[in-house]
Amino acid sequence: MMTVALSKENFELAQKLQSLTGENVMLCYQCKKCTLGCPSAYAMSMKPHELMRAIQLGLEEEIHWSGTIWICLSCETCNTRCPQGINILRVIDGLRETSSEAGHYNPYPVIPALHRIFLALVERLGKVYELGLALLINLRMLTPFKDIDMAAPMLLKGKLKPLPHRSKGAKELRQVMARIKKIEHDRLA
Repeated sequence: MMTVALSKENFELAQKLQSLTGENVMLCYQCKKCTLGCPSAYAMSMKPHELMRAIQLGLEEEIHWSGTIWICLSCETCNTRCPQGINILRVIDGLRETSSEAGHYNPYPVIPALHRIFLALVERLGKVYELGLALLINLRMLTPFKDIDMAAPMLLKGKLKPLPHRSKGAKELRQVMARIKKIEHDRLA
């Protein structure tokens, strides 16, 4: 067990995140509902409730090196379960931002690739094309035959569609995504 001597410096991270995200992590009382509902908690070295506690204690380096903020699926289950109404995803996004600014980058290269490919497919087709997503990620990671043994049974059972199809609202979704990109570009400029 680690001992932490509390001082004013311990609260700087929580204060920085509150000014960045508007979320007060000091409200977290460690009920663990966020962790118990999290679909990716099993893969995290620091579970969501532990992450909140680490922020409260100012353990910034431990957070940056844990990889937890990069494993988060952004599904918002934690937000819906938090009895204090803390938007944990917003806090994690703030941590991603501060982590990148501090020179700590995602140790899992497949995750940013997944995000980019997923969004590109959704923008193009209006929905996710699962087979294309898997193929493109495997190509990006230089593992083109990874999980190939699963493809044939899934195709035969109809779990995967062999060809992509556009959704009816693909054009409108592209317009929405273009507006979001413009807002993000203007914000960064």
